[in-house]
Amino acid sequence: MNEQRLRRRRRDLEKEIDRLWRLLGLPGNRKPPFDWASGSSVGIRPDGTLGYFWFERGELVSEQRTDDVSELLYWIVGGALYGPEWSLERKSAALYALDPAWGARWCAELAERVGPERRHEVPALPPERPFVLRKSESRRPKQRWGSRAPLASGHGHDVAQCEWCRPLRSEELPAFPRIRLLDR
Repeated sequence: MNEQRLRRRRRDLEKEIDRLWRLLGLPGNRKPPFDWASGSSVGIRPDGTLGYFWFERGELVSEQRTDDVSELLYWIVGGALYGPEWSLERKSAALYALDPAWGARWCAELAERVGPERRHEVPALPPERPFVLRKSESRRPKQRWGSRAPLASGHGHDVAQCEWCRPLRSEELPAFPRIRLLDR
C-alpha cells in the first residue's frame, strides 16, 4: 500500500472508532491511540494488515493481527467495555446492538472461557433488556459567541423574543432544591 492509501485507511478507521464511541457513550480515554503508548494501541502495517496491541510498561504483552476491519473493531470495542458499569448482560447487549454477530461471538467466547460448570452465567441472546445506542450525531457543534446569523427575513436577531437569549426574571427561575441533612 502506498502512503496515501495508508493515511486514508487510518482516517476511515479513526472515524469509525469515533462513531462507535459516540453510539456507546464511552469516555475518550478508553479509545486506543494509533501510537505505541502504554495500554492498547491500534496499528496499520505498510502491507495493510491491521493490528491491535497491548503494551505494559513499554513491553508488548499481546498482539492480534487481521485483515478484516470488523474483527479489529470487535477487539477494540470489546476491550473498552470494562469496569463495574459493564456487567456481562450489558456488555453482551451492547455488542449485540452494534452487530448481532459480535454479541454471539462474545457470548460463545465467554462460554468457552467459563466452562460447563458456569455456563448458566453466560447471557442469552437476544438480550432481555436491549442496549439503547445513542444517536450518532448526539452532540451539536459548539456555537461561537457573536456568530448568530440574521433571520431569513433580513431582520436582525430579536433578543427580547428569543427564548434562549432573553434574561429570566426572578420569578421564572427554578426553585433551588431543598436538601435535609441527616445527623448521624
